[in-house]
Amino acid sequence: MGTKIFAVKWQNWKLHFHELESWAEETITFEMPRLYNLYVDPGETENVLFPHTWVPRVALPQLEEHMASLKKHPPIQPGTLDPYQPPK
Repeated sequence: MGTKIFAVKWQNWKLHFHELESWAEETITFEMPRLYNLYVDPGETENVLFPHTWVPRVALPQLEEHMASLKKHPPIQPGTLDPYQPPK
C-alpha cells in the first residue's frame, strides 16, 4: 500500500508487518510480524506466529524476490499517460 509492504502471502499463510483498522485510521506497525493461517482463519483474527515461527523463514525470501523485481522493473508511476511504453 503506497510505499509500504503490509504483508506477504505464502501458500495458506499470511505474514503481516503493518495493518489498518479502517481506511481512515493510521497504519499500525508491528514490532513482531503477525501470522495468520488462511485455511482455518480467513478473517485473519488469530495471530499464530507461535508455534509457527518456521513460516517467516520460507515466506520472506519470496518478499526479497519481489523487492528485487521492483528495482529491476519499477512500478508505473501514478499519472503516467496511456498508452504506457516501458523503457527499453
